[in-house]
Amino acid sequence: MDYPQLFNFTPALAIFLISGAYLKGHLAWITPIFSVILTDFALSHNYGHALFEPFMLVTLLSYSLIFCYGKYIKANGNLLSTALHGAMAALVFHLITCLFAWWVNPAYTKSLTGLFHATIFGEPGYAPAYLFLRNSILSTVLFATLLAFSAKRYFLPKIQLAHSLTPGTGNAS
Repeated sequence: MDYPQLFNFTPALAIFLISGAYLKGHLAWITPIFSVILTDFALSHNYGHALFEPFMLVTLLSYSLIFCYGKYIKANGNLLSTALHGAMAALVFHLITCLFAWWVNPAYTKSLTGLFHATIFGEPGYAPAYLFLRNSILSTVLFATLLAFSAKRYFLPKIQLAHSLTPGTGNAS
């Protein structure tokens, strides 16, 4: 199944953004990192790539920055601001990964024109980079909004209720 129009339509960026914004403690960052490494391990056999190659390390760094961005924005704001933060996270991810691809890939000239080509069109023979950017923005906005809505609607009220019922923490008698 190969559908280039769906390349990079994934919840990964949204998971890192929302985990950073809504989750506390070590599981907030361990869970998304572990899930990415596990799925990349499973997929790397299919694609013939090494698990920890330089581009994968840059991708993990980008995910970590998006997680930190989620920590910075916290769980504040409405769904529109979540969508905007999702679009920003996708754009930052695209710029970082395309910059790295431009830097290490000999297919690109090392000039502003080459950087523009890497960011917009990508490497010849592959799906264009703007398609990845479009799908990354759409999927991150969609999944971040859904995850934030679910967290606010179902997850956070249960935590607040449990906190209020814990002796010595509030209103419980």
